[in-house]
Amino acid sequence: MTGHGDLQLTIDRGAVDWIQRHGGAVTLRQSPRHGCCGGRAMLPVAEARTPAKPDDWITRRIDDVIVYIDPELDAQATPVTIRAEGLLQWRRLFVETTESQT
Repeated sequence: MTGHGDLQLTIDRGAVDWIQRHGGAVTLRQSPRHGCCGGRAMLPVAEARTPAKPDDWITRRIDDVIVYIDPELDAQATPVTIRAEGLLQWRRLFVETTESQT
C-alpha cells in the first residue's frame, strides 16, 4: 500500500545512518503498553525490519530509508520523529511524539 495519511514523520540523521546499516528499512507500528491498574496505551515503536506482509502497510521513502507504517498510526496527526539513541553496539531506535499545544 503506498501513499500516506496525516502522519507527520521525520527521521533523525543518526537514525537514518543506523537504519541504513541495518538493512535500510524500518517498521513503525503501535505497541500496547499496560498499566498497573488495568489501563492500556498504544505507543509507536520503530523496528529495523520489513514487516511480514509489507503490502498491508503504508510505504514511504524518507532519506533513502523505506518506512513501513501501520495504517492506524498513519491516520494520526501527531508529529513523530524516529531517533537512534545509545552508544556503539547498544544503539536502538526510539520514537518521539509531539502533541501540539492549543
